[in-house]
Amino acid sequence: METRARILETPRLLRETLEKGVREYEALIRQVRWGEAPISICGCGASLPMGIAGAYLFEWLAGRPVLARSAKVFEAYTLYTLRPRSVVLVISASAEDPDALEIVRIARSRGAIPLALTRHAGSPLAKACEGVFLTRDEGTEDSAAAAVCQLAALSSMALISARLLKHSRESLQFEDELKGLPEQIEWSFAQLSDALRSLAKELRAADRFWLVGGGLYHPVVVRSAGRLSASGELHAQGIELSEFCLDPLLNLRRADVAMFVSGSRLRIKREVHRTAAQIKPKGARLITLTDSNDRELVDRSEMAILAPSLSEVGGSILALALLELLAARVTSKAAA
Repeated sequence: METRARILETPRLLRETLEKGVREYEALIRQVRWGEAPISICGCGASLPMGIAGAYLFEWLAGRPVLARSAKVFEAYTLYTLRPRSVVLVISASAEDPDALEIVRIARSRGAIPLALTRHAGSPLAKACEGVFLTRDEGTEDSAAAAVCQLAALSSMALISARLLKHSRESLQFEDELKGLPEQIEWSFAQLSDALRSLAKELRAADRFWLVGGGLYHPVVVRSAGRLSASGELHAQGIELSEFCLDPLLNLRRADVAMFVSGSRLRIKREVHRTAAQIKPKGARLITLTDSNDRELVDRSEMAILAPSLSEVGGSILALALLELLAARVTSKAAA
């Protein structure tokens, strides 16, 4: 697990990604003819949840159908959907995954356009693709900065595509919000550190723990549950809101903890509130990470971490950064 000090470098690396990357992203997006076929996103290794987030972003903001798959599933099934000039975006922070290179080879053999989202411009993956969206993160493939920069990069790419396609009037507003996100994360790290430390202590005592998110918060909780469980200190399951309603919600018991990750501008906020209302009657505990404008969810919560109020795009990136810091707290002596 990463140290707290390394995670606190995330705002700086995110700032570099956004300041240096956006102009490059727009130039590459203008060069690529998206065509009529769906966009395929392949998330390799730890990047799979970010591939799912990319699907949400491109479908919502740019109006493009997207298939998001892991490398093995893509090779076994999804490659048959590829057509000439289809776009295949391969996400790999390290650019060392052999599966990623195989996906690029397959894409080229079918006349598709392989693109990479990675941090290594000179890597074999980057050289094998027709274009590269670079992030400026450091560290391991599974680092906090890698995930946060990937999610921000995908958001920026989808927003640029929306603007160029004239699909979403919200794109300019969201792009401005992204520019200020490093400062929002820095502020949140400083102001919410004690609250995250207290939350880490609560989670270590939980018998069963679900991390629940809808919309863009869904891939965030999937990624974060894996990080929280990595040390063996607790077992966390990241689950999409509707899936949580199918089984875990019905079988909650006392001492169980459900942590909802959400925001006041989430598009499916009503479903979050409807589900949250069923937690307390079952004797389980509801903890939330949201913003202060989400009063209904906050009022239902036994404990709430209140982040700045942002759009679903910015809020999901901020939530991911905070959950990375929480995971470090859970595994540190400070959380004991």
